Amino acid sequence: MALDFTEYFQKYEAIVAEVDAVFKKFETEMPDLVKCGKGCSDCCYALFDVTLVEGMYLNAKFNEKFSGLERSEILARADKADRLIHKLKRKVYKASQEGRPVNEILMEVSKARVRCPMLGDDDLCSIYENRPITCRLYGVPTSIGGEAHTCNKAGFKGGEKYPTVNMDIILDRLLGIGKELQKGIGSRFKELGEMLLPVSMAIVTDYDEGYLGVGEVKSVLNPPEAKKKAFEETYAAAPQSEACKSCSEKSESACKSCGESIVLGGGEE
Repeated sequence: MALDFTEYFQKYEAIVAEVDAVFKKFETEMPDLVKCGKGCSDCCYALFDVTLVEGMYLNAKFNEKFSGLERSEILARADKADRLIHKLKRKVYKASQEGRPVNEILMEVSKARVRCPMLGDDDLCSIYENRPITCRLYGVPTSIGGEAHTCNKAGFKGGEKYPTVNMDIILDRLLGIGKELQKGIGSRFKELGEMLLPVSMAIVTDYDEGYLGVGEVKSVLNPPEAKKKAFEETYAAAPQSEACKSCSEKSESACKSCGESIVLGGGEE
């Protein structure tokens, strides 16, 4: 059975249209402050994640548009970016375990620069029309968790008051679509809709029924072995915290007693 994501993609495109209209308003009313232009790739090195629906949408457009050598080159850049991001996240996790202040860790992350795999050698986005929402708003003032942010190349000055885009509201709407998608396709992964992942991973992921947790887990093993096999498969595919990933137990009873919020599916509601 082929999964149809049209409904969820249309809802995402509606948010994109609203975001583009907001950015256009900034450009029209504050042309001297918005410095975005063709060839500027500062935002293409920013470290950020996309939501489930954004990742799936980007993946679909990537698969429609690219083939051959160009596709291979992008996938090679995605692999390189993934390795750098993985190292950075491991470093952040280690710092948090060592008790370093959250603000210090976040400041370190904010300085990290990882090239987006969709950035071509000509410093142009190769999937510009379908770029994520973070990219679409990068050059104007935004707020995340009450903290203001803007592009270093923009003309907006610290301490001044400007109209600001509340990214928390946008994120909530995107996560809402993800939750609708999880329920709509009948995924057994209860936290699927809350998944966040980098662009580099989004474009290489195969969003098939197995990944999305749709349908029954079939096995020719006897019941105890089949149950263990099903648990291992769902554990591997489900969204996990760093604590889950580093756990050596990986048994159903251990996970239930751990206290982590991950829901592996196939069990109780």
